[in-house]
Amino acid sequence: MANAQSIVFLYKDVSVPDLILERMREGTPDGFELTLCEQGMPAAQRRAAVAGADYLVVYSVSFEDLDVAKKVRLLQLLSAGYDKIDVQGLAQAGIPVADNGGANAPTVAEHALLMMLAVYRKLPMHHDALQRGEWIGLREGLSLRELRDKQVGIVGFGRIGRDVARMVNGFLATPVYADAMAAPAQVERELGVKRLELDELLATSDVVTLHTPLNESTRGLIDAAALSRMKRSAILVNTSRGPVVNEADLVAALARGQIAGAGLDVFEHEPIAADHPLLGLNNVVLTPHLAGTTIDTWTRRLEFGFGNIQRVANGDAPLSVVND
Repeated sequence: MANAQSIVFLYKDVSVPDLILERMREGTPDGFELTLCEQGMPAAQRRAAVAGADYLVVYSVSFEDLDVAKKVRLLQLLSAGYDKIDVQGLAQAGIPVADNGGANAPTVAEHALLMMLAVYRKLPMHHDALQRGEWIGLREGLSLRELRDKQVGIVGFGRIGRDVARMVNGFLATPVYADAMAAPAQVERELGVKRLELDELLATSDVVTLHTPLNESTRGLIDAAALSRMKRSAILVNTSRGPVVNEADLVAALARGQIAGAGLDVFEHEPIAADHPLLGLNNVVLTPHLAGTTIDTWTRRLEFGFGNIQRVANGDAPLSVVND
């Protein structure tokens, strides 16, 4: 394509379904040429593609070719997290980095609600028993809980945290939040939330759900001390990043009944080991880091990413920049 601007997509070959790759090809805007670079392709070939790129689109990889990205005008992430990307190094190189503009926020928020309900109703236990031909019936009835009238403590109140608050309100529960930055007063009024210090949130909430980015201030945020502040009847949900929670401390707290349960989509090391002690606990619901992935999410990711690239090509500032 003559005089076309180059978009290079860097990704893990096991992470992006063929259907999505086809949609990327079909959705590439006019005047742009798309090059797909699997992480496993030869380094020289990948580096040559990056060197010729006007725009980089990245999904679930560590970006290691900054030194040759001399033409790049925008690095567009298809994910919300950017802990694997050297955003400050890219800023120093004059390359803005944009996240996905909240494309996965509704999906992750729904998954967090799913985890709350699944832990409260011991859904895996009842499902697995029926699969084995065992009828538990009402045996566990007095240990099951409902979300209505519970306080849901949201740690991290960005796009996902605010979507969780909206959904929690629909269950007639009470959302509160802890965040280093207070939300605008209008947002607090609209969502019916109030901001608490983390210690107070942990001590008073029936559900604690984590929606923080992973950085030095949040790594190991939920440790033995934090867990000891929670109610014995409380549950913990993590759909953010695994290392936000100290897993050894969590396993110990769950095993001795210091908290009632947990729903985890992310882990300190992924994939989780087959002999991990979390797998032997019946008060835990686990999923394999899929909270942000649905066909709906992918549609929003691609629409936002290509739209952001077109903004820059037209001379406008990109949206949702994380290293401004």
